[in-house]
Amino acid sequence: HGTRCAGEVSAAANNNICGVGVAYNSKVAGIRMLDQPFMTDIIEASSISHMPQVIDIYSASWGPTDNGKTVDGPRELTLQAM
Repeated sequence: HGTRCAGEVSAAANNNICGVGVAYNSKVAGIRMLDQPFMTDIIEASSISHMPQVIDIYSASWGPTDNGKTVDGPRELTLQAM
């Protein structure tokens, strides 16, 4: 999912292959944050604020937890990081 989204955002202009990304001069990076036994606010905040002098675009998706009904979202530290 992250690779696809990054490609849609930063695909090179004039690449003779397909469309251009909406932010084609942007820099993107993959930051692993889901390999922990559980997700914490500090992990999310650290990921979404990693190297802001280098990374132009951050993207995270919050959705239903395993019960399919409860929608999660960024907590206080992550909101501050954004």
